[in-house]
Amino acid sequence: MDIISGSLRFFRPSFDSVFSAETVRFVQSVLESARSECVDQVEADRISTRLYSLLDEDPAIGIASLVAALSLFFDCAAAEFDVDSVLEIMSSCYEAVLHSEGISQEVLDSGSDNENCSHLIDFQRGVIERASSVR
Repeated sequence: MDIISGSLRFFRPSFDSVFSAETVRFVQSVLESARSECVDQVEADRISTRLYSLLDEDPAIGIASLVAALSLFFDCAAAEFDVDSVLEIMSSCYEAVLHSEGISQEVLDSGSDNENCSHLIDFQRGVIERASSVR
């Protein structure tokens, strides 16, 4: 949850301006409700269905990656999180921010650096370090 909600801060110019108002409302609503209650498989399926409908409604370039991260999060919340799923959620969050920066993975792989994406990686690393110290 911390990875996804924290990643929203890295969209530029802002999460609210990158995505449609409906996407922003829905994402904030489901993240808030996930903090306060357990999610069963029926609820996870309902949320995922609505998330995937956003793909047809919101033209933002990072929407597919954001939907993938959120959908997997809710599927795991209803069942169980494993390392591979958490890494996939983190990667999808990174991709969503990367797309909002208007650069491709190939550009980053070639050695170019993007300050915002580097900050997101540092943030994700910090979440992992805090979580591992609690165990």
